[in-house]
Amino acid sequence: MTTGDMLDGGGRAKQQGGVDLSFGALIKLDRDSAKLLRVRVHSIQAKMRSMARLGTCLLAAAIALLSCAQPTSLQTVVRTEASTLKNRIPAADPSKYRSLADSSEWQNPYLLVSAKGVDARPISVATETLTMSPADVVAYLEKLPSIKWSCGLVVAVQENGLRALGDDARFKTNREELMHLLEKAGVKVELWPPA
Repeated sequence: MTTGDMLDGGGRAKQQGGVDLSFGALIKLDRDSAKLLRVRVHSIQAKMRSMARLGTCLLAAAIALLSCAQPTSLQTVVRTEASTLKNRIPAADPSKYRSLADSSEWQNPYLLVSAKGVDARPISVATETLTMSPADVVAYLEKLPSIKWSCGLVVAVQENGLRALGDDARFKTNREELMHLLEKAGVKVELWPPA
């Protein structure tokens, strides 16, 4: 069908099937379509901005969670190099602990090496023992108050005498790692015979 077929004798558009096909009606229809298209584009743009904000919020939440994570053993080992113990606790004073008659008189930290790790034994037997990896010991010692260091910067280290068959290698590894980290942190070690 050509444009001439749609016009009546007076140049006006014929109505086909109840639809006005005049030029003005077609332009109005085109404007309405353009308006509808603009509304849809704005709606899509608003949704994209909303999704961008949501993505930003999720990223911020992930960063916040990661920044609150607990340090790994590697971070703890690195931290021992910058130990604050030497700055806060006076140097070991052998005159305060060499003359002790037995271990019950020991007032400084006492560490018991086992196959599972290192037990931090408090002076009071009523307090529960804390078992940790050798890498966590220096951080534990840094948290102790100055009153726990009456003999200066020295700890007692002893191996647990109770062991299962095949535990010797783990005992040795734990003891050597502990000794290395304590030395690195500037902590003097008093080795006691196995208990």
